[in-house]
Amino acid sequence: MTTTSQKEVTANAQRIVISVTERGTTETIVQIGVASTTAAYGVLIPTPTEPVLDATPVSEGSLEALDSATRPSIVTEDDTLYEDTGCGCAFGAGGDDDSGEPPGAGKGGNGVSASEPTNIGPVSAVTLTATDATALSAWLDENGFNIPDDRQALLDDYIGAGRYFIAVKRNDTAAAGGPSSIGIHYTLEGDHRLLSLAFARLGAAPTVAFTLFLFAPELALPSPPFQALTLNDLDAALLHENRYGDAVQKAVKAHGSKAFVLEWGPRQGSAQYALSPTVIDASASLVRMSTVLAADDLTEDATFFTPGTEPIEHTRTIHVRSGVALPASMGVIGFVALAWGLRRRGRP
Repeated sequence: MTTTSQKEVTANAQRIVISVTERGTTETIVQIGVASTTAAYGVLIPTPTEPVLDATPVSEGSLEALDSATRPSIVTEDDTLYEDTGCGCAFGAGGDDDSGEPPGAGKGGNGVSASEPTNIGPVSAVTLTATDATALSAWLDENGFNIPDDRQALLDDYIGAGRYFIAVKRNDTAAAGGPSSIGIHYTLEGDHRLLSLAFARLGAAPTVAFTLFLFAPELALPSPPFQALTLNDLDAALLHENRYGDAVQKAVKAHGSKAFVLEWGPRQGSAQYALSPTVIDASASLVRMSTVLAADDLTEDATFFTPGTEPIEHTRTIHVRSGVALPASMGVIGFVALAWGLRRRGRP
């Protein structure tokens, strides 16, 4: 007898919201983990123009609700249930200053300009711009951001007129004894559908994962050289083994490590998502997409301006025979044909 089970899955990635609004702004939310007060901690986020920081943190619960509402589902036609193991993600630059003091405004000498600190829940953040990599490195070092020598060249690609960084450190309100997670919300003027993947190498773990929630007036997909994959591009055997994150990484690797798997979209209306309507236009279309990469494959930033078409499937059905997952290309007809062939070969 064939049974059917359904399981929502996720790559356990860092969550990023990019919302292009009719007001001519890009509202961005970056989820960060906040280490315990006894640990060294710092995050550095590059932006293509001057950001305006929101002093109100976005709760982890709001981001989790958005994630839960849009997770893809794996439907298995067999008697096996699935549990997702996922994969982890690291982001940002780790500082070696555990004093808990906010990043310093205006410090670092000529070539660096920094704002006054903004407290955002358990962290403090400043916006800074620089015209010289040496001066920026000095500012970062003075403020407790430890940039490895072999990563210094990364800064050069993100320095220039009109380009900024958000420097984040823990503050005195961080909960002692354990980590927490919040979303940092900032506003950029203009349309900036950009993920600075190459910069993420600055503090990347061996494997990194990102889940992007892209809200835009029209359906938008990754732009070349990045490709848009579907759930049907994922390895059925890995999905059957409860390894969704590994399946995403394998599919992305097979496409030159420049791809995102489309997982959801589009549904319009901000009311159904647990985020403020000031962040998401009511008429915006959502595309959820994920990627999993080795740190060494973080070589190019990704943009998202390619027009898309509906539908974007968020359910994948796996057909299992004798405990073995069949490839997506076989489908139901292939499954029936295989079963028939096995029966014929089994006759005396």
